[in-house]
Amino acid sequence: MRTYWLGGALAASVMPLWITACGPAPAPQPKTHTNSSKSPAKPKPAAKAGPSASRLKVIAFYDQSMGTVAPDPFALIEAHPGLVTYLSPFWYEVSATGSLIAKPEGNAATLAARDHLPLMPLINNAGGTDAFLHSATTRLAAVHHIVTLLKTHPYVGVNIDFQGLKAADSTDLTAFMKALHQAMPAKDVLSMSVVPLNSGSGESSAYNLAQLNPLVNSMVLMAYDFHGDGTPPGPVSPYDWVKAGIAATLKAGVQPSKLYLGIANYGYLWTDGSTKATTIPLKVMHQHKYGVYHWSPTYKEAYDTYTMNGTRHVIWFVNDRAAVDRIRLAERDHLAGVAFWRVGYEDATWWDAVAKALTTPATTAAAARRPATPRHLKKALNAPAHRAGNTLQKSASKTRRTLKGPTKKTLIAPAHKAKTMVKKASHTRP
Repeated sequence: MRTYWLGGALAASVMPLWITACGPAPAPQPKTHTNSSKSPAKPKPAAKAGPSASRLKVIAFYDQSMGTVAPDPFALIEAHPGLVTYLSPFWYEVSATGSLIAKPEGNAATLAARDHLPLMPLINNAGGTDAFLHSATTRLAAVHHIVTLLKTHPYVGVNIDFQGLKAADSTDLTAFMKALHQAMPAKDVLSMSVVPLNSGSGESSAYNLAQLNPLVNSMVLMAYDFHGDGTPPGPVSPYDWVKAGIAATLKAGVQPSKLYLGIANYGYLWTDGSTKATTIPLKVMHQHKYGVYHWSPTYKEAYDTYTMNGTRHVIWFVNDRAAVDRIRLAERDHLAGVAFWRVGYEDATWWDAVAKALTTPATTAAAARRPATPRHLKKALNAPAHRAGNTLQKSASKTRRTLKGPTKKTLIAPAHKAKTMVKKASHTRP
């Protein structure tokens, strides 16, 4: 499952860390994303800076809990006008009775309107419940509330992202999506997030892709969390696994013109030997040691290890280089687009690399960055380490206004120790 990283987790994730290392062979436990999309006009470019003409559409799943952590995600989107096709914030959940639970919206709607970003809210199942699916009455209640939402708000559609489903939910899930498809306003987009068929978990069997395909405008393949919280350390989104997931989805009957490839922009931190992992947004990780990592040519993903107080830690993460490789996969298979999970986790370097990949043909793209080597590792480590204390302290002073208790205390502490901890980190190839 995807981890919903909240303010409390910020304290843990800002702890000295910071990049990832190899683990045992992937233990099947992935998650997928699906988004339906008709094709409303692309967002008008914001003033200042020319629009970026992307060949792939882009769904940006937005986590507003990260909006107060620098850098501001909307400022990064504005720096690349015209790149995001749909903004999909986490605003609603379906309860066990079929009612809708509205989450705090913050200022995302105002900022989206300012930047001419079409809103396509994400709708989860509250607490992973599947109870509302098992009754025609509660299914229709949920459909009614979603359609009412679309008729009373300036949304272009919705993304259905139900998590934790089982094989026994398949028939009822298809019945729900059929009822929603029939009731949706004609011009609105119905998008759906799905788990890869090769996920290795029973959750993927809840999605009958052949039957769901004609009911949606787009699907988001949640091609990440192959490793994560609950698994041993390992790649979050192994490249060959992603390729196989796309192939299986297309073979199941989903047209390439409907499929969006879900791409992560975060990593996981493990204590070596543990299956407990902490989600690390890229923009938090990069405040520690930006750009210093090992690269796995097998998994096309970044990793590193460090040892602190005698304990070895492991990080795997989908960085900007890995994101570009996955964008090229979407292009190769002529998919509709890509879906970023999730905006608010990234930084300017990630956006610049992604924007370039989306607007530059692969044949003329710049060569990938070389991985760190022992010869220049020390120099690369020392520069970010020297600035880490100040960088973190500025971020901490901003964030602590919204945090209390242990979270506040933990967040500030690493800022004073970051240089020492990063220098002590030992980097060994697994």
